[in-house]
Amino acid sequence: MSHYEQRLEHDLNSIRFGIAELGLTVHTGLSNSIEALLTQNADLAYSTILGDHPVNRNVDALNQECHRFIAKHLPSAGHLRFISSSLRTIILMERLGDYAATISKESVHLDIDLQGSFKNDLQTMAYNALEMLADAVNSYKEQDAVLAQKTTDVAKKVDREFVMAYSDLVELDASELERKDLFARLNIINLIERVSDQAKNLCEEVVFTKTGKTKQRRPFRLLFLDEKDDGATQIAVSLCRKFYANRVTANSAGLHPSASLRSDVHEMCTTKGLDISGLDPSKMNTSDNTWKTNDVFICIDVKTSDFMAKVPYGCSVVNWKTPDAADTATLFAFISEHVESLVQLVRGPATQSTS
Repeated sequence: MSHYEQRLEHDLNSIRFGIAELGLTVHTGLSNSIEALLTQNADLAYSTILGDHPVNRNVDALNQECHRFIAKHLPSAGHLRFISSSLRTIILMERLGDYAATISKESVHLDIDLQGSFKNDLQTMAYNALEMLADAVNSYKEQDAVLAQKTTDVAKKVDREFVMAYSDLVELDASELERKDLFARLNIINLIERVSDQAKNLCEEVVFTKTGKTKQRRPFRLLFLDEKDDGATQIAVSLCRKFYANRVTANSAGLHPSASLRSDVHEMCTTKGLDISGLDPSKMNTSDNTWKTNDVFICIDVKTSDFMAKVPYGCSVVNWKTPDAADTATLFAFISEHVESLVQLVRGPATQSTS
C-alpha cells in the first residue's frame, strides 16, 4: 500500500470511527432519556439535556473533517459515496441527539407519571427502537450491508407498537390527564417512533455506501372516481398503466357504475394502443380498509363526499371538471394532459408522450 493510500485509509477510518462513536453517544443519551422518563429521574433527564451540547460540538467537528477530506482527496466512486453518506449520517445523529433532549424535557414537566398499558407499550417500543439503533450504528461502523438490511425490517415492529401506544392514549378518559400531559405523551411516542425511522435511514446509507443502491420510492397510489366509471376514469387508469407504471399504480371506481365500458371510449383507447383488458366499471369497495391506502383520490365531475364520509388521514383529493359536452377525443386529451401533470407533480417529469 502506497503512502497516499495509507493516508487515505487513515482519514476514512477517522471519519468512520468518529461517526460510530457519535452514534454510541447518541444511543446512550436516548437510553438515558427513556430511563429518566420511565423512572421519573429528573437528575438523569437534566443530565441528558445538557449532554446534547457535546453532541452538537462533535457534529460540527465531524462535518469539518468530512469537508477537509473532500478538499484533500477529491474523492470519487466508492469514497465519494462514503463521504456523501457520512455527511447525511452526521445530520441524522444530530437529530437523534435532539430527540433525547426533547424526551427528557417532556419527562421533567409531566404532572402525572406514566402508568398502565400505555407505559408498557411505550417501554416495549422504546427498547425495540434502541436495539434497532444499536444494530444500525454497528452496521455503519463495520460497513455491514447485510446487517443493515436485516435491521431495517425491525421498523415495522416499532410502527405497530406506536399504533398500540397511540390507541392507549386515544382511549384514555379526558379527565385522567391534563391536556399538557396528553400532548407530551403524544410527542414522546412520536419521537421514539422517529428513532426507528432514523435507524432505518442509517441502514439505507450503509447499503448505499457499500452497493451504490439508493432507496426506491414506492409507486404513488391513485384512485380515480366519477359517476359511472365507464369513460374518463378508465382512460386515466389505462394511461397510467401504459406510460407511468413505474411511478404510480392506478385504479378507478364509480358512484353508480355502468354495466360496461362506453363503446366510444373502448374504441379510442384501442386506437391509442392502450391495454384496456380487465378495466370494467366497478364500485368502490369499502368493506375493508384497503381503499384508505390510496395516496390521492381524483374526483372527476363528482365530490369526495359522494364516496366517503371523511377523507382518510394522509390522503389528498384532486378535483377535475371535464369540458362541457366534450366529444371522446376532447375528453381523452383533457384526461391525458391532467394525468401527465399529476404524475409529474408527485413523481417527477414524464419521459414518454401519450399522443
